[in-house]
Amino acid sequence: MTDVPWSEVASISLLTLRVTLTATCLGTLVGVPIGAALGLRAKPSASLFRIVLYTLYSLPPVIAGLFGYILLRRDGWLGSFHLLFTPAAIVIVEFFLTAPLIAGLTIAALTEVPRSVREAVLASGAGPARRQWTLVKEARFGIVAAIMVGMGRSLAEVAGALLVGGNVRGETRTLGTAILQEISQGDFDFALTLGYVLLALAFVSVLALAWVQSRNAG
Repeated sequence: MTDVPWSEVASISLLTLRVTLTATCLGTLVGVPIGAALGLRAKPSASLFRIVLYTLYSLPPVIAGLFGYILLRRDGWLGSFHLLFTPAAIVIVEFFLTAPLIAGLTIAALTEVPRSVREAVLASGAGPARRQWTLVKEARFGIVAAIMVGMGRSLAEVAGALLVGGNVRGETRTLGTAILQEISQGDFDFALTLGYVLLALAFVSVLALAWVQSRNAG
């Protein structure tokens, strides 16, 4: 049994948390307003956007990584920023994956607001922005749950992070990409340790989601 380099475990874990939380925050800033805007409209155009959004639910991470690589490579639209094979590149790909998920689940949360509440808000005479904000507050527990689910998807990301991050040791190795690397090298002790850390982080996310749901039920 080989000695586990705990300093490297800590470094990889901290990087994973950093890119995960950053991507989740960006996904929230974009996904929640889009989900609220679509969830509170019944126009045909809004329905079309919902279909596109739900289609992005099943966007394979490897495809998101491919789009990110094309966007960030030297001759890509963002190539001049030299972001490829940096943590920022991983954040961008994870944002592609989390924002549609958060937006779609925000729509679902808004549909759970009781009809009586929606009718009361619409009849209140408040402006559109005020009505939208009131309904979002009513659906806040569901929206927080949507954010936690988005964070879970970002936390478990491997393929996209590998494509745009390159799994550079000490710079862009996340828990997922590091586990894949260690398995390929036959270091199963290190891979298992990283796997336990990833499971622990996922467990904390699930506990937080369960707490949010219990608050909503209460």
